[in-house]
Amino acid sequence: MNYHIGTMLIYEHFDGGSDCPVCKIKNAVDARLTESYLGEKVMEDDTRKEVNKLGFCKSHYEALFLMRSKLGLALQTRTRLTYLKKLDIDPNNVKSVKKAAVKLRESGNTCVVCKYLSEHMIRYYKTIAEVYAADEKFRERIVASDGFCLNHYSYLAEYSAYAGKKQKSYLADISEAENKRLEKLGADLDEFCMRHDYRNADKPMTGGKDALKNAKKTFYGI
Repeated sequence: MNYHIGTMLIYEHFDGGSDCPVCKIKNAVDARLTESYLGEKVMEDDTRKEVNKLGFCKSHYEALFLMRSKLGLALQTRTRLTYLKKLDIDPNNVKSVKKAAVKLRESGNTCVVCKYLSEHMIRYYKTIAEVYAADEKFRERIVASDGFCLNHYSYLAEYSAYAGKKQKSYLADISEAENKRLEKLGADLDEFCMRHDYRNADKPMTGGKDALKNAKKTFYGI
């Protein structure tokens, strides 16, 4: 196997924590990509063209707004606005208004950061399977893990063919880890619900106290 920089985050975040390790990888990649759009990258013609065409989704615009370079964001926002104004809305033409309105609504569904984040994550799903096939100790990390959020478990399964001849054992191991996560979550939710029965009011809670928080992480990621 040809190791590359992509494996660094994999080894870093498959660390035995309770949170989905793929979520942690995604968040790290997301932060790096987002920040790059307020650096020197924004001065590149190809980058500006993509930003003008795709813009930013609400969550990435808000993330950029919280960063220090307000001027960089303002410049990109201004050119994005100029691009959108090229729709040439004729207020006296019903068809023109409706057509432009649809395009404006669709413009809210595109994001240059989301585009590249998705591409990066596909590479990571493949690489995780490759690392599993090449490194027995990494397999032990998956077996001992607390599983994944539902979304990332599905992607790992989808790209499991990249584990090559070890695809079957890879699917078995990630599925076993996921089943353990779901079983524990179910038990914790039961405990949480039972604890709210007045007859159990004095009983201490263990995993149940974090049941809803962990359910959110499992269903939606971190």
